Amino acid sequence: MKNYLVILALSLLMSLSSVGQLCPGGGSNFSAAIMFDPAWIYGCNTGTSCNGGVAFDNRAACLPILSLDICAPGPSVGNILNSASNVWFKFYASAPTAVVSCFQNTSLVLGIQAFTGGPACGALTEIGCALSGGPSSGVQLYLSSLIPGKLYYFRIFGSANPISQRTGLYCFCGSTGLGNFLILSARINGFSGEASMNKINLRWTTTSGNANQYFELERSSNGSLYTRIAAIPEQQTGELKTYTITDEKPLEGLNYYRIKERYPDDHYEYTATILVKKEQTPGFSISGNIAGASLPLLVKNPVNLTLSDISGHILQRISFAPGKHSIPTGQLAKGVYLLQSLNGEKAQKFYVLR
Repeated sequence: MKNYLVILALSLLMSLSSVGQLCPGGGSNFSAAIMFDPAWIYGCNTGTSCNGGVAFDNRAACLPILSLDICAPGPSVGNILNSASNVWFKFYASAPTAVVSCFQNTSLVLGIQAFTGGPACGALTEIGCALSGGPSSGVQLYLSSLIPGKLYYFRIFGSANPISQRTGLYCFCGSTGLGNFLILSARINGFSGEASMNKINLRWTTTSGNANQYFELERSSNGSLYTRIAAIPEQQTGELKTYTITDEKPLEGLNYYRIKERYPDDHYEYTATILVKKEQTPGFSISGNIAGASLPLLVKNPVNLTLSDISGHILQRISFAPGKHSIPTGQLAKGVYLLQSLNGEKAQKFYVLR
């Protein structure tokens, strides 16, 4: 009986582990989706054969998956209870229209669902969905009103009542309009940034401005998710024009910047991304590094400090308003101590000598 219970427990553990497995690119964030490569369809027959193309196999990674990723809207076609085993792809639109055309083997009933937005959980919106009529029949998803240069996502999934037909081989023969690179602006030159105190100054040049166009300055903490922080109208001129803007409140540490150049027809192009590190100005400073009966310090902004020994053990937590202050050190034993603010500034070291 004991051996039976052990075997049952192991079986349940393996089952839970399998259910928790993720297909490629899926999960709670879709930034890991596979970038579409147009070379996959080079020389590919567009009939019912994948000869000359690249075959994909989702069986090994996705066979245990019996449900779709919940962070994306469910497919608008087919039975969602019969849909599973989704592999995620992404592409840059190279034209206003695109076709995702797939052929699959006899063991797979294949679906395609495309999205705009993302990649965070809950940030995707369906822009098209198609389902094959059965194994080996192929499926085409036609997309329109795409913005050239914009990043889109799609997933390939199995959709059939038999679980065995939710995974198999497929290829992208006949797919068009799917690019793998960001369209970069050829008119913007010399985009650069420089940190100064608690600000970051940004600069770029361009020619042939159009009064109906404008720039959007975008910033990111990780180089993936960007937020617009400024919009700057272009000045209509045939001469070289320099633009400058200051990010008054940059992020702590690394700041990724890029410029989106938006045109009247609503398509846009990007510059390459630049990386600027914010200079951290200490919010407090100590006068000298050897303490007597007390340690004088000058506080520039309201600050919460920790006083710790050299091993990192916190001895005291102190809050100060701006101004001149002192910390009593008469009770401290001879040794090295650290004073650090809670906002992550570099610790300042001082010594107590007896």
